[in-house]
Amino acid sequence: MKARTAGLAEALERLLPFLTVAIIITAGWFWFVQPRLAAYLRSRNDMAALEERVRTLQQASSRPQPAPAADMERTVREFEARVSPEDRVAGVAAALAHAVLAAAPAGQLRSFVIDTGDRVSASRGAAAERAPASGGDGPDGADPRLALFPYAVSYTPLRVSFDSTFEAAGEVLWQLRDLPTVIEVRSAALTRGLPLMKIELLIRVLQRGTMIDVAAPAVPAAAAAPVPGPTAPRLAPSAPDPGAAR
Repeated sequence: MKARTAGLAEALERLLPFLTVAIIITAGWFWFVQPRLAAYLRSRNDMAALEERVRTLQQASSRPQPAPAADMERTVREFEARVSPEDRVAGVAAALAHAVLAAAPAGQLRSFVIDTGDRVSASRGAAAERAPASGGDGPDGADPRLALFPYAVSYTPLRVSFDSTFEAAGEVLWQLRDLPTVIEVRSAALTRGLPLMKIELLIRVLQRGTMIDVAAPAVPAAAAAPVPGPTAPRLAPSAPDPGAAR
């Protein structure tokens, strides 16, 4: 029994260096090599997928796609449905007052004021009276897109200010989508304060007037495909695909 144990001990002693090397190699593989190899394979697969997407986008951008013709009749019908021919300033002010009172928490509404100004004509009239595209009426002028419609348009400035919570301000802004007529938001300022924040909102309430003569806007031709710049990806051309483009 002692001889057998001594022989086993001698065998283990002879194999100990090889076992140590095997353990070190195994631990190094699982702790150092295998994670880095997996990360490298993942990055290589991601790179191949991105290169394929770039090729597909380059092929799609090289094919010119003409812009669809503008449907002015449908656009004018939507304009007539959205912009009221009647004075809706009182209705808009009432809707905003209801929105503020409903959004502000109890005891957290102060200095609530709604002011209206005088009505201003926003229509540019005939084509000869339009301002140049580069100049316009400045940041406080009328929206130049209103000149595209065959109607004289006027607006009434309406200013709303109150002190309340940030959540109340967000709810009031969200309610601007459900007003009796189209409005133009000129500015919305939120000033931090303690304990409440100050909200100042300036809008223009649009009103549709009489029909006027407006020249039909020219529809631009389809733009050519842009020339790749020096920073655009430059990849080797892919093999021709006999099927449809993905």
